[in-house]
Amino acid sequence: MLEGLLTNLHVIHVTGQADWPLVDACRNQLPGEWLSRYHVFPYLHEEMGAALAAADLAVCRAGASTLGELPHFGLPAILVPYPYAWRYQKVNADYLASRGAAVVVENDRLADELLPTVSQLMGDENQMKAMRKAMLDLAQPHAAEKIADLLRELAQSPAQKGRLTTW
Repeated sequence: MLEGLLTNLHVIHVTGQADWPLVDACRNQLPGEWLSRYHVFPYLHEEMGAALAAADLAVCRAGASTLGELPHFGLPAILVPYPYAWRYQKVNADYLASRGAAVVVENDRLADELLPTVSQLMGDENQMKAMRKAMLDLAQPHAAEKIADLLRELAQSPAQKGRLTTW
């Protein structure tokens, strides 16, 4: 389905180290006009934020980091829960989808549904705008500060006096 995507879109593909040799070999077989639209990396470190900021739509698994990264960037997503991760990725994906920020495609339906779903979303500016807003509404940019404040409050509560050990 890569050819179908590259006809109209640029693709930033982060493969992971394990799949890099296979993907790199496939990339080298692409025609030149598609090769210029396919930006593939085994992993992104500092550049991951730039890749997410540049994207209009993410297609990804639904691990825990996804719940923070996608809302932070207001990035609409097609989420494909990893079927062998117990059920937590499904729960994560359903959470974002139930709030209108993402669409869920099950792993066993990926081959049939990914390209039509990408095409439908990319062709519907209003839906993409609504998904972007829904994703931004889920962002918690000050979450670490809020947790630290709650911990300080808890530590200062009368019930905790004399019970906490500082390190």
